[in-house]
Amino acid sequence: MHDRKLSSQGSSIFVGERLPQRTSLVAETAAVLKEWIKTGILRGIVPGELRLKSRLDVGRDTLRLALKTLEHEGWVTAPARGCQRRVVSQRPSLPRPPSGRPLPVTFLSPQAVVDRIILLELEDLQRHLAKQGRELRFLSPRIFHLSHPHGHLERLAGENPSAAWILHFTGRAVQEWFEHQGLPTFIYGTPYPGVTLPYVVNDWESAAFHAGLQLARQGHRFVGILSFEEPGPGALAVERGVRRALATLAPPGQTLVFKDQQTPESVARSLEMVFKINPRPTALVFSSSSQLLTSLSWMVSRGIGVPADVSLVCIPSDSWFQDLYPPICHYENNPVMFARHIRHRVIELVETGHVVRRSLRVRLEYRAGQSIGPAPRPAE
Repeated sequence: MHDRKLSSQGSSIFVGERLPQRTSLVAETAAVLKEWIKTGILRGIVPGELRLKSRLDVGRDTLRLALKTLEHEGWVTAPARGCQRRVVSQRPSLPRPPSGRPLPVTFLSPQAVVDRIILLELEDLQRHLAKQGRELRFLSPRIFHLSHPHGHLERLAGENPSAAWILHFTGRAVQEWFEHQGLPTFIYGTPYPGVTLPYVVNDWESAAFHAGLQLARQGHRFVGILSFEEPGPGALAVERGVRRALATLAPPGQTLVFKDQQTPESVARSLEMVFKINPRPTALVFSSSSQLLTSLSWMVSRGIGVPADVSLVCIPSDSWFQDLYPPICHYENNPVMFARHIRHRVIELVETGHVVRRSLRVRLEYRAGQSIGPAPRPAE
């Protein structure tokens, strides 16, 4: 992916940056600008106020007060006649935790953690850390699009001393960097091949294998898989599982992987391709719940019936599935058990610096719905 950054030149602007919340808006806006500076998104000349306030979705007065805060704290220079502010190359160091206070555990993720299931799974860990006087800190720096984030990671680790790090949905470069640095690190998810850090992950491949068998029993021999433009280990495990299941047929069934660029438009484009192919896949397997939601609305708009015209299986579950009728075939984990596995390993990592317990792939439970039916006969 491209190294996207804010610049006063041209029309490109960083996509996907954290935006300020509406509480304490001046302070929050200043905090976001500092984060952009720390992660290298904002560098050199500070863009004009009109462009910045549009990107931050704040008023001009709020932006000016936030910039004044950064100016007083030494993050940016004061504007001079005919010259814009500049980012200060030697940024102020962040305060360290008070002496004697236990270091926090840092949860590092590309996105702010708002998923109800993930937060539920972390509650058990938070309670046990609190007994030690520790905080579970969440960081979402905008560095995960970089192919070489090493310098940013070094600065991030230096500015946020931690008893342990939890990596969530981080790419290969980030996992490898933490392993090579020898920092106490746990992966909340699937490690990339060659990474030996401890982890707990849902067993996506076994669930996808089971899903493929359910489809095969209904006569489906050609299955589409909606994956990602740059699939992580979990999405690749889904692809492997479905292929393994269809390979048990005689003759073996076929799969076709369609790419999702993590936008509704890209999912819709993939679906257009699915239904133009002749012969087309008679069933679809989804790697994320957001793909399913977009697909259901797209199919309603096209008058496509489920499962009469196409069968659907979503490997991961989501809280809104309980509101769907007819219900969708999907897989659920036990969040209490999953949380316990995570807590045991992270607490061990905090207390000893390493994890003795073996890494674990947690079995998912199949939830039969009404979205799988017999494969439709090819049109004559």
